[in-house]
Amino acid sequence: MAGYDLDITVKPEYHESAKKFFEFLKNVGKKYPVVIKYKTISEGSFYVTVDGSPGAKIDALFQELILNKALYYYTCSLLGSIRGKIIRNVIYPIYRALVESRFANPHSKFILSHIKGKIPSYQHVPGEFFDTFSNEYEVIFRKWDIGLLSDWEFIVDVDTFLNRFLLISIGHKEGDKSKKFDALCIEASKTGIVLSPKAIHLFSTVHKARTLGLHRLKELLKKDEIVEIAMGVYWYFELYDEFRESQNEKTEIFNDKRYKRIRYGYEKFVDEDGNLYKNENGYYIDWKKIAVQKPCHDCDVIFGQFHLHGCDVEQCACCGGQRLGCECARDEID
Repeated sequence: MAGYDLDITVKPEYHESAKKFFEFLKNVGKKYPVVIKYKTISEGSFYVTVDGSPGAKIDALFQELILNKALYYYTCSLLGSIRGKIIRNVIYPIYRALVESRFANPHSKFILSHIKGKIPSYQHVPGEFFDTFSNEYEVIFRKWDIGLLSDWEFIVDVDTFLNRFLLISIGHKEGDKSKKFDALCIEASKTGIVLSPKAIHLFSTVHKARTLGLHRLKELLKKDEIVEIAMGVYWYFELYDEFRESQNEKTEIFNDKRYKRIRYGYEKFVDEDGNLYKNENGYYIDWKKIAVQKPCHDCDVIFGQFHLHGCDVEQCACCGGQRLGCECARDEID
């Protein structure tokens, strides 16, 4: 997502305080660089633009304001008698407007608590993901990205996080002996968390990097290798976030009528004569038999789960054709 602009309004009596806060944001933004400009429209009303050169980390800027408690420390510089009023009438509405215009999940109801320093800085950070695990990795990734974690600390934190994620995914009970990491990955993949062989290899790379590092058998991975790992795990949890969302959407509406979505393995594609399609050997395609044996070839869900949006296997609940390319889907998109 590129830069953006918006109108922000505060109470007229806080106009000067708002200008001071915008100046603070401008100075913090220079680190990335992110250029923040504001123009007075009227007393208490501003036109704000947020932009930067190619590669500018606008998301990182607004997440760091929470992660390093910069907003809280800014409030500490205010005089005691007006501190609460400036928080409620200036800092909170301005920062909230900026992140709500930027992030899919701004965690709006926690912003005021962050500004007041009442909750840990790593919880409920504005971001793109809604799932708890995905959001947690997003925070780890951002802390490493902005330098709050070293490369080694990042590998350790990610490995610890992945272990917990996999154990919870398989319903592991506290106190029970857990399997070795590679076996744990395979078992977790069978529970249906869109964990492809490529993702398993990536998780194992993180675990081996930490294990070998602890035993001093191998030097820490090179920077470009860590970047590749960081982005790969990010893309997995981006997919996992989409997966969790897709499982919650059990119905769709076409032409003002609601239909139940068709789960993987329950597809029944038929030809123009109403007959099931046949494979190259002349046998009718049994999607259930295929689904119980292996995940969906396109989106990696397992038998009985809903496909991710855009999967080329999902059957349209309305017309019975391929959901990705049918007229029903195009009508909804339009």
